[in-house]
Amino acid sequence: MKRSYRGRMFWKILIGFWIVFVIMSQLIWLGFSLSGKRHEPPELTAIRRIVDLQMTSAVSLLERGGPQALDDMLAGWDDSDRQFFHISQQARPPQARTQPQPDAEPDHTIPEEVVRWVHGADGKEYQLRYNIDGMRKESMLSMRPRKFLNIPEPMFLFAGSVGLLFSLLLAWNLTRPMRQLREGFLRVAEGDLSVRLFPVMRQRHDELSTVAEAFDAMVERLETLVRAREELLHDISHELRSPLARLQLATGLARQTPESVNSSLDRIDEEARRLDKMIGELLTLSRAEHESIPDEQYFDLTGLLEAVVTDVRYEAQIPGVQIALLVDEQADYTVRGNAELIRRGVENVLRNALRFSLKGQLIEVGLHTEQQWLEIQVRDQGPGVEEDKLSSIFDPFVRVNSPLMGKGYGLGLAIVRKVVLAHHGEVEARNRPEGGFELTLRLPRWQP
Repeated sequence: MKRSYRGRMFWKILIGFWIVFVIMSQLIWLGFSLSGKRHEPPELTAIRRIVDLQMTSAVSLLERGGPQALDDMLAGWDDSDRQFFHISQQARPPQARTQPQPDAEPDHTIPEEVVRWVHGADGKEYQLRYNIDGMRKESMLSMRPRKFLNIPEPMFLFAGSVGLLFSLLLAWNLTRPMRQLREGFLRVAEGDLSVRLFPVMRQRHDELSTVAEAFDAMVERLETLVRAREELLHDISHELRSPLARLQLATGLARQTPESVNSSLDRIDEEARRLDKMIGELLTLSRAEHESIPDEQYFDLTGLLEAVVTDVRYEAQIPGVQIALLVDEQADYTVRGNAELIRRGVENVLRNALRFSLKGQLIEVGLHTEQQWLEIQVRDQGPGVEEDKLSSIFDPFVRVNSPLMGKGYGLGLAIVRKVVLAHHGEVEARNRPEGGFELTLRLPRWQP
C-alpha cells in the first residue's frame, strides 16, 4: 500500500530540525558578531584605507604639480567619490603650522572629517577636506544587506536551504522504516505471514534494523505456530475418523446381525476408551501449552519421581523390564511449577521407554544437578530412534512403532516438550552410542 510522507512524525521531524538548524545558525552568527566588536569593523577599515589613499595622492600631486595636476586626478574619480572631497585656497592658521594633522584617530573610531594643509607647487597654501561622515553613511546605506532575525539575508537563505535539505533527509530516513514497519504489521494483521523486513532494512545497521530483525523473528514464529495448528487440526481429524468409522461399523453390524450384538458392544467400548484416552491426551497437551504455571506452588522433585517410578515398575512386571532410580540425596530438588503437569510429562517419558524395552532390559532413571538445572535422564536399551526422526519425535501424532506394546497416538513426547517449555526448561533426545535411547529433561533450579 503506497502512501505519501504526510504523517505527523515526518512533519514534526522536518519542521523541528529545520527550526533548530536556523536557531543554531543565528546563535553562531550572534557569537561571531559579539566577538568581532573588539576589532574594527571591516567597512570602517575599508573607509579608512580609501580616505588615506586618496588624501595621500591628492597631497602628493598638489605639492609637485600644483592645482592643475590635482584637477586632472579628480577628473578621473567617480562623482560619488568626488562629492566628499573639497579643496580651497586660504592662508594656513598659525596652530596648523606647528601641529601636524593625523590621518585618523588612534582608536577604532573615524572622525567625521579629515583636514590637510598643503603648500602647493605654485607657492600657495591649500586646505584639503574629506567628508568621511557623508561617505560612511552613503556606503552603509548602499552596502548594508537586509537582515532577518539579526542574520544577513544571504546567510539566512543559505542556512535555511541547507537546514531544510538536512531536515528533509533526516525526516525521510527516520520515517521511511517506520512506514515499512507499519505496512508490515498491516500485512500480518491481514493474514500475510510471508512478509519480511530485515532483508530490506539490513543496510541501516542501527536500532531500526534490529527492530526489523525482531519483527521477522516474530512473524516466523507466528507462521510456525499457525502451520503447527493447521497440521494439528488435520492430524486430530484424521485420528478421530478411524475410531469413529469403526464405531459406525460396529453399530451397523449390531443392527444387521443381532447375534453379534455383544461383540459389537465390546468393540464400541474399546473404541470409546481409545477416544477418551486420545481426548485426554489432547487436553493435557493444551493445558501444558496454555495454562499459566502457579508462581507459588513448590514441591520436591525427588518424591514426585519416586512415585512415578513406583507406578511404572508395577506395569513393567509383565514385560519383565527392570527400572533403576539413581538420585543424589545430598542435593536440593525443590521445583516451582505445576506438579501434576510435570508428573504427566515424566510418566509419558517412562512409559515411552517401557514400550521400546524387551524382557530383561534395564531402564535407568537419574536425577542430579547441573549448574542452574535439575536434570532428569531416562536411558533405555531399546532399538533407539532413526536419526532423521529425532528432530520430529516431539511433534504431535508422530509415532515410532514398538514391537512390544503396539502403537500409541504420538502425543506423549509432545506433551513432555510442552510441559518442560511451560516451566522454562529444556528437553533433549539422542541415541546412545552403546545402543538404546536417552531423553533428558532440564528444569530450572529454584533459588530461595
